[in-house]
Amino acid sequence: MATQSVEFGAPPNQTLTVRLFAAGSDTIVATAGTVTAATNRAGIYTAAFTDVAAGEYKLIATNAAGTPLANWWTALTLSTATFQTYEMPESRSPTAGETADAVWDEAYSQHTTAGTFGKLMDTLRKSNNVLEGTILASPTPTTTVFRLSGVDFPTGALEHSVLWMASGTSENQNSPIVTTVNNGDGTVTVTIEEALVTAPVAGDTVLIDPTSHVHAIADIQAGLATDTELAKVPKSGETRRYTQVASNSGNKTADVSIGAPI
Repeated sequence: MATQSVEFGAPPNQTLTVRLFAAGSDTIVATAGTVTAATNRAGIYTAAFTDVAAGEYKLIATNAAGTPLANWWTALTLSTATFQTYEMPESRSPTAGETADAVWDEAYSQHTTAGTFGKLMDTLRKSNNVLEGTILASPTPTTTVFRLSGVDFPTGALEHSVLWMASGTSENQNSPIVTTVNNGDGTVTVTIEEALVTAPVAGDTVLIDPTSHVHAIADIQAGLATDTELAKVPKSGETRRYTQVASNSGNKTADVSIGAPI
């Protein structure tokens, strides 16, 4: 049999009833068999419990009228020992990792104080306009066409921007965007020019740099002389006939031989 003695503080010279409750529960787990006041430490009491299961409990001490005079937490093991009380459960005290996560996961909108590190990070974020989107399952993504959430931009607004894969089997591959279509539901359908090695899947993420402006190969080619047009340029050794329309609607022609460059 385990006798668990719990020390706690309460107003001195009181006759107390001490009970234990599980966290968040209104059900009494155990009531102390005896409550003894310390001889020389005024306001310190010891409540004795028997065979209470190991765990963390809320200790509440009331007087004869049922008025609460003490409210503490204690962590017990199923052993004969003396246990202390405290104000906050140890298991509910944030760890260093939880504190760090809470800081880093704070919304951008909460970083408003000039001169703080959080505000600096928010400023850097605003100066870096790279967008992050997530590929959706429907319609089925292909190597060149897929729908994105998180990138709610007007149709055509992101054309000629550079898209690169941030995760998935095609991570780090990139391509210029040929077209973007806003679907009206917070998503955008993107068509890229250069096919990915493998089709992405739902959940893969992409990054888009809207500050870049890269013309697609088809657009560049359209601005260059094609083979057909280059063939029209006179070359050395060729003879070309030129026709001039006279004012009287008559045509005058002349054959011109193209000589070697001077």
